[in-house]
Amino acid sequence: MTKNILVPYDFTSFAEKAFEKATEIAKKFDSKLTLLGIIGSDINTSGMDWSRAQEAHDEAENKAKLDLNKIKDLHNDEHGDISVKIIHNPSIVDGIISFAENNQIDLIVMGSHGRSGFKKLVLGSVALGVATKASIPVLIVKSSKSN
Repeated sequence: MTKNILVPYDFTSFAEKAFEKATEIAKKFDSKLTLLGIIGSDINTSGMDWSRAQEAHDEAENKAKLDLNKIKDLHNDEHGDISVKIIHNPSIVDGIISFAENNQIDLIVMGSHGRSGFKKLVLGSVALGVATKASIPVLIVKSSKSN
């Protein structure tokens, strides 16, 4: 039974397609959807004192929360059971896996590539890492042939 679906979301076309597919699945199984934003090591805080570094992380979290809530609000009519969660983890893969394990997630739906500029031959490194390490099913969604 697929009661809880996790969609790691990084604001790429791949994440958007994954969210569309997750919404489709959620409708069929009357599942809850969680949009997950991960604040990781992509925030450059080198040279900042501790309080400014904390501010930078807080700003990134607030922006991600705001942007994810916009997506949630746009789709609430289609699927009303969407939640938004933000976590901090320097490892995107470990953050996704840990969140899934600690929140009774039944399925992870994610894009095949993400924000990193490097495209692997088959999958993005985050998608591959999650698919390899997860103990639950992972559905990897490709955006389109042009990506």
